[in-house]
Amino acid sequence: MNVLTSDWNSSRDQLKFVRTQVFIIEQGIEPQDEWDNEDEDSVHFLSFGTTAVPTGTCRLTEQGQIGRLAVLSAYRHQGYGEKLLRKAVQVAREMGHRQAFLNAQVDVQSFYEKQGFRSDGKVFLEAGKLHVRMTRDI
Repeated sequence: MNVLTSDWNSSRDQLKFVRTQVFIIEQGIEPQDEWDNEDEDSVHFLSFGTTAVPTGTCRLTEQGQIGRLAVLSAYRHQGYGEKLLRKAVQVAREMGHRQAFLNAQVDVQSFYEKQGFRSDGKVFLEAGKLHVRMTRDI
């Protein structure tokens, strides 16, 4: 299992493949809610198993926000999400951030809590899904 650090222009097709499968097809998020201007300037991460097909993705914005963490359904509960998240936190620290933050879908909040993130408890709607803001000192 490997996690590669990349940028939008270099890995656009692979990033779009994973995010389209997970967010648009599986979760029913509207394409206009998935694609935004943050992709161009973010650091992106791709996970791979034993083939060249990506298993997951994540991004880190210049502001220290981790987002768009997605793992293809066949690869969930195998450590890909944790590895992607750890890499994003590491890069955020290397960028000089003292805290990383994210907007977690409520139904996966416990995943982020296991990785040291804490919620402010305020639930809000984003892209048609209930979310909660979470932070972690790094």
